[in-house]
Amino acid sequence: MATGRGNLAGEVNALREYWALRNDPIYRGQGVPRGDGKAVLVLPGMFGNDFYLQPLRSWLGRIGYKPTVSTIAINAGCSRRLIERVEVGLARQLKSTDDPVAIIGHSRGGMLGKAIASRLGDRCAHFITLGSPVGRILRFGKEGMIALASANSDANAQVAAPLVVEAGRRAMKFFDPDCDSPFCDCAYVRDLLAPLPAGTKTFAIYSSEDQVVPPDACTMDGATNIKVTGTHSGLVVNKDVYPHIATALAS
Repeated sequence: MATGRGNLAGEVNALREYWALRNDPIYRGQGVPRGDGKAVLVLPGMFGNDFYLQPLRSWLGRIGYKPTVSTIAINAGCSRRLIERVEVGLARQLKSTDDPVAIIGHSRGGMLGKAIASRLGDRCAHFITLGSPVGRILRFGKEGMIALASANSDANAQVAAPLVVEAGRRAMKFFDPDCDSPFCDCAYVRDLLAPLPAGTKTFAIYSSEDQVVPPDACTMDGATNIKVTGTHSGLVVNKDVYPHIATALAS
């Protein structure tokens, strides 16, 4: 992680980004490609839930997509447990249709989204991350994930601000004390690291000013990597991000 990363106080500026979005014509759906009606599953970041993603989901609906909630009450603890919950909710919301699905994952939600996308296979048309360290996790492989789980400070700093990593580790012990991921060989680890089908269009949107996840952790090999400016939390309400999401989903 570059020197100076981890100054989380600046995340308060996400509120300014939200109001800038609300006052921009793009929030009304102007000037972006229209959607084709496909379902778009939106996944929250660490300790988040569907509530803070409501502006993004509302906008997706306005431009012609079917926004789908994650049903996650709090994104913390065992990833396998969370994914199983998401999949139950997704099946219920889509009523067992075989229509294509797109996935947008913010921060840790991108990691969950990557595993879900792998499980959906060819049905996942688009996979989009917002400030998520998926790229570095994939480059690390399982050994790197084990280093993270082992409190390896060097590995931690390459993925997220140390305070964030430690908070996630403590949450795991609280919510799922019996979970030993990634030392286990559970489906989550396998699906997270598995390659996506060639037909899944992949995009990584990240901020060069991110103080939570290092920008170079967000880029994914083989994906369209898109750099913006702004806070980590504000990526879900950043008016410069929305045109990129619309263009990606329409591709």
